[in-house]
Amino acid sequence: MNTFQFNFNLKYATNLRDAVNDRVKQSIENTHKEKQTNGSYCAWNRTCAAMDRLEDTIAYLNSIELGKNRDSRSAFDFYDFINSACIVIDCIKTIGRIFRIDDNLIGEIEKSTSVFESPIGENGSDQKYFEYIRSLCAVHPLCTNRQKEFLNGNQFHCCPFVTWKDDFSTFIGESGDLTAIIYPSNRQEEAIYLPLYISQFEKYLTKWIDLIPRIIEAKNNFTDKEYERLRNEPVKNISDYSNDVVQYLAYLKEEYCKRFDYGSEYLFDDCVRIFTVELSDRRNKELLAKYQNAIVYSLRFLRNELQNMSFEGYENNGIRYPESNYETTLFDCLCSISIYGGSFSEYGYNLGKIYYLGKDHDDYADKRYARLLLEEAKKSINRFVHFTNKESDDETIVLVNLALYLESLTRKCLLNRNIPNELDYRIETLSEAQFEELIAEEEQDERQVSALDELLRKLEEYGG
Repeated sequence: MNTFQFNFNLKYATNLRDAVNDRVKQSIENTHKEKQTNGSYCAWNRTCAAMDRLEDTIAYLNSIELGKNRDSRSAFDFYDFINSACIVIDCIKTIGRIFRIDDNLIGEIEKSTSVFESPIGENGSDQKYFEYIRSLCAVHPLCTNRQKEFLNGNQFHCCPFVTWKDDFSTFIGESGDLTAIIYPSNRQEEAIYLPLYISQFEKYLTKWIDLIPRIIEAKNNFTDKEYERLRNEPVKNISDYSNDVVQYLAYLKEEYCKRFDYGSEYLFDDCVRIFTVELSDRRNKELLAKYQNAIVYSLRFLRNELQNMSFEGYENNGIRYPESNYETTLFDCLCSISIYGGSFSEYGYNLGKIYYLGKDHDDYADKRYARLLLEEAKKSINRFVHFTNKESDDETIVLVNLALYLESLTRKCLLNRNIPNELDYRIETLSEAQFEELIAEEEQDERQVSALDELLRKLEEYGG
């Protein structure tokens, strides 16, 4: 007894998801139009549904074994198989058209006659035959009538069951892996015993799955055109806003959401707070100015990122000395400074709850909890800024971030390596030896006293 298992290319479906999620802004805002939808519609939800169904259904088909259970007269596993195959095909055609694949590529598969060798009907294509078999065997077994090519003048065909070939069938010479029993609507005609071959259905489905790389190509071409259009729309400089940082940040946020919309637009609001906060202790004013200057410095690269529609390369991300396998931008580093890797690591949990103090979080208990956690870290925070933990919520958030910024300038880390070695951004500039040590790629001997230790000591003295 033969059984059938499959190994359809699931990697193509995974690659398609990666392509859709790459430069996702354009995928999200893509619109599509077809007869069934009565006008244009936003295609994102349908795209996501197609990707999920495609991946899950191909994986399911690869997990099943057809013909394993032949106790039943009806081949229910085949019904399941052909319905699942249809879902895969529909997903591929739909997402292909959403991303404007050449219709001729779809038509070549639909109009082909190279896969199925139908003993009934002379003018049917592979697509028509697949649709006929699925309708007859699994979906409309009591009335299949749309595919006229296979009806031979009958009003319809109906199918009592499809059965797996058994040892007796082999003995008497019947072909096919299964037999579909067909009753014509004309009672004068005899029943038809139609042989079905799993290899043909497998080959037909494979042709559709092999179309996925062309859909990926179409999606990338579609996005490339959108990116080129956006590159031709100029992005303003801060001088166009008379160097008003707050206004410029609002403008950049608008451009960011129009061009990328990666979900980090909240960083712009966080930056505005840094430039509008009221400080209760004037001793923090000069320290904060250095942090503000660093952010303004990063905006020139952010502007290039938006203009060039790319965060790759120093001119777009501001990262002259990158870390291997870690992609980011200087703006992102400054707006979401890592808590870990330095002297604040032991208070990672405490500082991680600082967002409880944000305006969009109004739970009093959470705010009280955040203050209690900050009390534990207050001594460490005061090594870099003047902090009482009685400041307003906005000032507290800014001072904690300022402390994180200043602390990062005392050790070897990505942010420190990419902040200019100038007093506009630092408490004290680095010597040539300190700077060379900072940007050196190789790890330093643990026994060597870092040239940055002295800088940390001076900074602690300056801060408090």
